Amino acid sequence: MVMAADLVAVPALGLRAVHVSDGPPLRWVATSELPDPTPFLEGGELLLTTGLGTRGWSDQWSAYVARLAAAGAAGLGVGIGLTYSRLPEVLVEACRAHDLTLLEVPRETAFVAVSRAAAELLQDQEAASTRLALDLQRRLTRAALGLDLRPLLERLAQLLDATVVLVHRDGEPADGPFGAGTGGLDLGLVRAEVAGIKGQGLGAVSTTARDGATTVVRPIGLAGRPELYLAVSLPGPIDEPQRSAVSTAAVLLSLAVERRAERRAAERRLRGRALELLCSGDLRSAEVLLEVAESGRPVPERLRVVRMTGPEEVLGDVLGRIEDDLADDGVLAGTVDGDLLVVAAPTRVAGVLAAATGLRAGVGRAVAAQDARRSAETASHALDRTTATSPVRRWEDVADAGPLALVPEALGQEYAASLLAPLDTEHRTTLAAFLRHHGSRGAVADDLGIHRNTVRNRLTEIERLTGLDLDDPAARVGAWLALELAAEGPQD
Repeated sequence: MVMAADLVAVPALGLRAVHVSDGPPLRWVATSELPDPTPFLEGGELLLTTGLGTRGWSDQWSAYVARLAAAGAAGLGVGIGLTYSRLPEVLVEACRAHDLTLLEVPRETAFVAVSRAAAELLQDQEAASTRLALDLQRRLTRAALGLDLRPLLERLAQLLDATVVLVHRDGEPADGPFGAGTGGLDLGLVRAEVAGIKGQGLGAVSTTARDGATTVVRPIGLAGRPELYLAVSLPGPIDEPQRSAVSTAAVLLSLAVERRAERRAAERRLRGRALELLCSGDLRSAEVLLEVAESGRPVPERLRVVRMTGPEEVLGDVLGRIEDDLADDGVLAGTVDGDLLVVAAPTRVAGVLAAATGLRAGVGRAVAAQDARRSAETASHALDRTTATSPVRRWEDVADAGPLALVPEALGQEYAASLLAPLDTEHRTTLAAFLRHHGSRGAVADDLGIHRNTVRNRLTEIERLTGLDLDDPAARVGAWLALELAAEGPQD
């Protein structure tokens, strides 16, 4: 950037710097003889004056300089030889007090020459900034040739002498930080800025200056909800080439993330189909697909199938966590028929369930790889028996609970209601006693304290109302299930 004091280095102007500040950079040169020119300033101007409107001033200089500083002026240049033979000491002291750059302009230097020199400096600076921005863009583009984001992040940190990190939506680092000053990165600030802009979509940008550093946070992605954010912390203020470099890096990262997402989606489709084949009993075809999708990752020789269900967004998050954290442990995960299907060695199932926060999960029996179908079936039965209070069920737990646990709750209740609907309480009590005494009508009569003929008549009526043949063992099992399910009632 160009500062007002940089004009002192132009020999032809003969300017003398009386006081130099680190104030606003120079944007243009303005000329005014008004006692208060600030209504006509936009900020960043070097104001030139011969002091015609200030003749005889003393205490007024302090307020004049204060107004210029408040308006964001880049500096004040006073021509000598007309109103003043030398700069008033009160003016000099006021510029020092308000830290406003003060230049002395000799009588022989035309104000238009100062304006022309400032324009040339600004043009040179703009050209240099453009060249630098293009150079940074070329270097960043070369670093972004592959799908690995790390080289691009490291290159950005190196080129800008900055600290760079890629973070998730919750502000936790996904990659990095990179750069020499990683210890000084304020991750708390990054989290706060991500939280502030993540609801604003892909066009949001946050720039924060704090403690002598500038932090820029930008979302990464080309469509949909951004899942990653680029955070760059630079020492001091950010200039246009640096801002352009951050924007370029964000675009390149978005392209790389999109390419990775497309590749991941293709791999997920193949892996999902492979799991579907595996769980249908076609181990060989599943291994062929996994050779393509997973670079030959083997199916565990002994495995369990875990089937999970829940909200689509949560299923996607859990799938991503399993892919990122458990793939190296031989865990295979994919979407099949709207559920998340996971195949893992028995010793890895605990890690899978730990990642399944917010989902219901059924864990199938441990089997050899060629028997994966049996594990998948038992995982589905276990999933059917999950509840809000028991979101995870293992096949062993279901099997130990007896045959009633194998009947899906809604289906079992519907079966019991339809079979027992024609029977009143007396019929049901008699039927339960008949089943309890293994079909002995005499034992039923003694148990209920009624005559055997009454028992016989009631059983005949039950057969007529339900269509059951109570001498058929299968019918007795069905009646027993209905009575047990009706007694168990709906579960939460």
